[in-house]
Amino acid sequence: MVEVEVKVEVKEVGAGGEREIEATLAAILRSSKYRRLDLCEETIRDLLRAELPRRRPAEAIQAVRKKLHNIVAAYLGDPDYDVAAAQLAAAFQDPAPAAVRGVCAQIMAAHASTRERLAILHDFYPRIFAHTAAPRSLLDLACGLNPLSFPWMDLPAATRYHAYDIRPRRIALINHYFALQGLEPLAKTQDILAQPPTEAADLALILKEVHRFEQRQRGCTAALLDALRVRYVVVSFPSVSLSGRQDLAASYRGLLAKIIRGSAKPPCGRAWRVEELRFEGEIVFCIDKA
Repeated sequence: MVEVEVKVEVKEVGAGGEREIEATLAAILRSSKYRRLDLCEETIRDLLRAELPRRRPAEAIQAVRKKLHNIVAAYLGDPDYDVAAAQLAAAFQDPAPAAVRGVCAQIMAAHASTRERLAILHDFYPRIFAHTAAPRSLLDLACGLNPLSFPWMDLPAATRYHAYDIRPRRIALINHYFALQGLEPLAKTQDILAQPPTEAADLALILKEVHRFEQRQRGCTAALLDALRVRYVVVSFPSVSLSGRQDLAASYRGLLAKIIRGSAKPPCGRAWRVEELRFEGEIVFCIDKA
């Protein structure tokens, strides 16, 4: 579990006002363990705003610790970012056509979410874009290492690819890759639940993250979907557990249906069309918001 040592006097923290939140946040930011997390501070501030008003300070900090464990998801793996950046630079100097794809696949294999998708990448985006059309602009939300799958998307370098993640070193690697690939470096460190993107695009990707969003704050995904200035939202879930023993498709299909119902605003509601695509290990829903 991610541990953040916080030394703050209980008397300093009251019922969750901004002064108390900022005092506790400052204590967290000073801790050596936080510095090793490589994490957007807005994420911790958002968690404190949710927990401090309804708990005693020590309990609130413990609740934040538990949520950070899920958000950071260190158990899913991460590459060595310095080594990965050097490998990408070398690959773009290599005349072999497969060099860039090979290095991107190697880096994505360091994280469980993108590693599980490697076997289906040749088919993944062609099937999605058959429903949504190839986007001229897209938002990749809580992107992880997914932007490194751009070589499999068959999109031009003129594509405006906005990527958002709460890990600054991850974002630095993605912008490094974008520059090498000839894309505009539009990746940014941003907590999309605390601060939804304001950029308009044709398509938003939320891949294998919605179930973790809901663990952080139940009901938050509905508000995010409403806020996105896109026509299509592509949401995916793992269809089996990390161990491979549990089928999750029915459970996550029900979760998305509940979220979409929850995003309907009276009096007219949302008449969104949803297409389901099944892949090995992943279930994808193409949501048409038009």
